[in-house]
Amino acid sequence: MMWNLIDATKIIANNDLELFVKEIFVLEDGDDPKSSQLTFYADGYPGIVYLQSEKGFLLPRKKELTAFFLYGQMIAPYELSIRVPYLMIVFQLYPFAAKLLFDVDTQKLNDDCADLSSVKGIAIENPLETLATPLSISQKTEIIAKFLSELAREKGMQEYRKIQGAIQIIEDHKGLIAVNELAKRLNTTERTLRRKFNHYVGIPPKKFAKIIQFQTSLDQISTGDFLKLTDVVYENGYADQSHFIRNIKKFTGKNPLQLKRLQ
Repeated sequence: MMWNLIDATKIIANNDLELFVKEIFVLEDGDDPKSSQLTFYADGYPGIVYLQSEKGFLLPRKKELTAFFLYGQMIAPYELSIRVPYLMIVFQLYPFAAKLLFDVDTQKLNDDCADLSSVKGIAIENPLETLATPLSISQKTEIIAKFLSELAREKGMQEYRKIQGAIQIIEDHKGLIAVNELAKRLNTTERTLRRKFNHYVGIPPKKFAKIIQFQTSLDQISTGDFLKLTDVVYENGYADQSHFIRNIKKFTGKNPLQLKRLQ
């Protein structure tokens, strides 16, 4: 399998998608036909996926994947079972963008995905037909970007900029900021902040912060940038090692040392 970041910055900027798209990456495997399983952990971001494969399923839901689908907040660890050869072009969205662009119930989309053709008011026939033709990965990526850009032009911006501001503060603090402090910085109430996160992001701000905290510690484990496990524990704001291990197991189903051996 190849996992490639492409020249996302240029594509995102050219299509005025900076407010909605965080990153673009490509996964592909062109080896002999076989089944392959890709494991993913919570990262706080929904996204849309264009998939070229004979067959694919979201596990453990055993839900068949379509050629063009939207996925929500993934809180539990999950797997994609895909038939090789495959190509996946993933547009990782900012947490509020699924609600903004597709007007879906973000809470119902948690740990799940939806066929974009079934989303009310979204016409994907033309881009999907074009994506199925023999084109380069860059050309396919541009088609998806233009599709999102056209959707974005129909939407208002101000409300979403406020949510993006909250998300940026949480990211800057690596998840280590209390909800009351976040609300204070945004000049709003905790109740209003929770309501807006639940509506636009699909999860409360506290849970989103915990996912960002988890991802920061996972990155440190993945790179091996520590001498002792307690270094990761305290550098990432966990009260103690047992609390840290419980949190890692909650999001991955594995303990930290098992994750390190997988790298």
